[in-house]
Formats: sequence, structure tokens, C-alpha cells
Amino acid sequence: MTPKDSATGNAVAQGIAGQVNYLEATRLAEFVSNLERILVSETEGLATAASREARALLDLDLARISVQGIIEANRGGTTGLHGFIAEYAEAGVANAERAIEGIRPLTRVLADNGRADLISWGIPVQMKFYANPQNEVLQSVHYRDMKMMFPKDHFEVFDRIMRGQTLVEFDGSALSAKKVDAIREFIEQESAARGEPYSSWMRPSKLAYAEVQRGAISETLDEKSADLRQRAEDQRQQIKDDSASKRASAAQQAAPSWGEAAKVAGTAVAVQGTLSFCAYVYRRHREGTRIWEFDSNDWREGGIQTAKGSLRGGVTGLAIYGLTQVCRMGAPAAAAVASGTIGLATAAANHRAGKLDDDEFTDVVFFNAIEATGAALGAGLGQIIIPIPIIGAVVGSIAASVVLVQGKKFLSEAENAAIEARSAEINEYVDGLDAELQAEYVRIIAAHDYYRDLQSRAFDVTANVELQLLGTVEFARSVGVAEEQILHTIEEADAYFLTAPGSDTVRSTPEVELSE
Repeated sequence: MTPKDSATGNAVAQGIAGQVNYLEATRLAEFVSNLERILVSETEGLATAASREARALLDLDLARISVQGIIEANRGGTTGLHGFIAEYAEAGVANAERAIEGIRPLTRVLADNGRADLISWGIPVQMKFYANPQNEVLQSVHYRDMKMMFPKDHFEVFDRIMRGQTLVEFDGSALSAKKVDAIREFIEQESAARGEPYSSWMRPSKLAYAEVQRGAISETLDEKSADLRQRAEDQRQQIKDDSASKRASAAQQAAPSWGEAAKVAGTAVAVQGTLSFCAYVYRRHREGTRIWEFDSNDWREGGIQTAKGSLRGGVTGLAIYGLTQVCRMGAPAAAAVASGTIGLATAAANHRAGKLDDDEFTDVVFFNAIEATGAALGAGLGQIIIPIPIIGAVVGSIAASVVLVQGKKFLSEAENAAIEARSAEINEYVDGLDAELQAEYVRIIAAHDYYRDLQSRAFDVTANVELQLLGTVEFARSVGVAEEQILHTIEEADAYFLTAPGSDTVRSTPEVELSE
């Protein structure tokens, strides 16, 4: 890899890092938008559930008031009171169960002394609540122009009989075979007279016979209210669970993905491959062979160079994506690490293949390190005035340390020795300077090591939050950030990022005095 190739590769790496930043920003913007939609939907859902619960409980309360009035008036006397209670209780419970599901009420009490007691689903209904089920069903002959409603538990008796059961219990005792046959025969006759099956003209009440009695109705309505409250709570919990699931899904969609990594790698493959081919064409042009003069060997070599560049671009793209999205490294730094590491590995491979001798290998990896870490050097040393005689020594020393760190896992002993030999040449050069310049060199290298150590601690993903925070505070102070602008504690960070814009955030630093 030539210095020119290294510079081009680093430029591509920085461009890829920019694309990764753009994709991440797009993901986060969409994530925030999704969270807003989920929150709005959840809020609206909870409000709807609360409204339905209130409507349902109101239906029961109205029924309770009507029932209480009937009891106080003793309407119907001892034998007929529970029948009037059943009418209002039925309407209240039926409408409440629909209201809790957000459905409009369809049952109302007529209370007009007419033949029908209720209107349900727009159809007149006659209710019969007798202690003896057989007596109830016998009344059906007088109301063939409307539906019949019986206590829930009595309807179950009729239904079992009509489904062919011979052993039917009622109130804890088995009905006699004679009574079972009589009830079945009457229902069959009545169904024939009405021209419809029993399941069409007979309806079960929401309540059992015992539940509408004077001494039981209050407890019955209390139990129905408790059931509705529990159903409303279940609805609220379901809404919350659904929202939590949607938030988790949104977070998953906003997380780094292999698909996005492939997109980044694809872009890098296309760009680096194209640049490699163009560089090959230009080199051959400089050598005197124009593209229209290419023979099969030229095209084959051009394809090889394009493939190599594409492979390098793909690896670079994946490396930068992993460093930024998984390790949370800044994009420019990730580009430097990726391009630097790949360049070093390429140089090592060429050295081992005999394409580079020791001196050439050392030159290439030093230049690659200087190119790849240029931005980092500038950030760490930008405020330091470096005397001209030691600029090269400073840059060379830092480049040597970068190479040795990046290559310690895969460079051979001989290759590491070559790097160390070049580093020794730099040290020998420094030793030949006067004492003042040597002291300045030591100071600048120490400053670089200090900044690098601060950066490592500030962005160490393996450290706990408190240690990372301490590192970022020290790093901020070292680069001149005003003390009042530094977030010193987790609480201050939470307050800064979670407080609405425009509100005041009080920091804990003792250097800042709060105004009266």
C-alpha cells in the first residue's frame, strides 16, 4: 500500500463514518417519532378505558337507584317485587357490560304497564321470574308476539332438557322424568306454534333467580361493579403491555442491525471498488496505456484491483459500523482505527509475501499510522505550540506507539522489531537535540499520553458508569470546558437530558454559587 493509497483509504473511511452517523441519526429520529406515537396511542387508550368504566358503573348506579325506589315502594308486593327488580337490574347489567366494551346500550325498561317489560335490540321482551321454572315457561303462550326472558339458571335447565339430557338437576335436586318430559313437550309445542326453535324465542337473563331477590340485589350489583372494575383494570394493563411491547419493538428497530451494516458495507464496497479501478486506470494511463488500449491482461488486473478495493471497503465499512454502533466509539475515531488497522494488516501481508522489504514495510506502516490518526493527534495537541525541530519526532513517536498497539496481536517478532528499530532511530535523533528541545519533546509526548489516557477512561465501555463519568469530567476540564458547563454526577446528567428545555438545572460543583 502506497502513501497515496493510504490517504485515499482514510478519506473513504471518514466518508463511511459520515454515512454511519447519518444512518444512526435517522434511526434515532424515527425512534423518537415512534415513541411519541406510542405514547399518544397509550394515553388515548387509557382515557377511553376510563371513559368506558365510568359509563358502565353509571349504568349500574342508575339501576341501583331504580331498584331502591321499587323496594321502598314495595311495588308488586311480596310475590311480584322481585319481578320489577329483575327488569331494572337486567337493563343496568346488560348495558354496563356493553359499555365496558365501548358498545352503545340496547336494553331499556318500558315501565308503561304494557305487555312487554323490556326493549332489547329493538325487540319487545316479556320477563318471567317464577320460583318454579315450569310455571314460567307455561306463560309463553300468552306472549307469542314477543321474546321470552327467564332467569339465567332456569334457562340453563330448559336448555339441558332440550338438548336431550334426562338427568337434570334444579336447586340441588333432580327433576322427575315426568316433569322433564312435560317441559320438553311444552317447549316443542310452543316452538312449533311460533315457527322458530326455542333458542330463538327464549332468552337467558344476565342474572339468576336468587340474585334479584330483595335481600340479594344490593350484593349482586356490588359484585357486578367489582367485576366491571376488574375488567377495566385488565383493559388498562393490556394497553400498557401493548405499549411496552411496541416500545421494545421500536427500540429493537432503532438498534444497530445486520441489514444496516450490510448497507454501509455495500456503499463502502461500491466506493472503494470504483476508486481502486479508477486508480488502476490512471496508473496505466501514466505508464502510457490508455483505457481503450487495454488488453485482456489489463482488464484482468483491473478486475483484481477492483475486487481487492471492494473487499477492503466492505471490511472497513463493517469495522466502522461495529465500532460506532456496538462499541459506541465516535465515528471519526472509528474510521481512524478501522483504516489504520486494515492498512497495517495489509502492509504486514505484503511484507510476508516479499512485496515489501523491512525498510519499505516500516515506511508504509508509519505513514499509514500518521494518516489514520491525524485527527486524533490534532485534537490532543492542537493547543500546543510545537518547535519545528521536534515536529517529526513527536509525530513519529506517536505513530510508532499506535502501530505497536494495533499490531501487537498479529505482527511477528521481526515486524515488531522493525517498528521498534525505527522508534529507536527517533529516540536517537531526540538525544542529539539540545536540552531545551529534549525537555519540550518529553513534555509534548507526556501531554499526548495524558490526553489519550483521559480519552480511554472517558469512553471505556467496560467501565462502570461512575468511572466513565469521572473520566469524562477530567477530560472536559483538561480541554478547557468551563466548570459550570460540566455534568459532574449521574443526577446532573439525568436532570440535563430529561428536563424540558428552558428549565434550570442546578449542578453540584462547589465552584458555582447559586444566585439569591
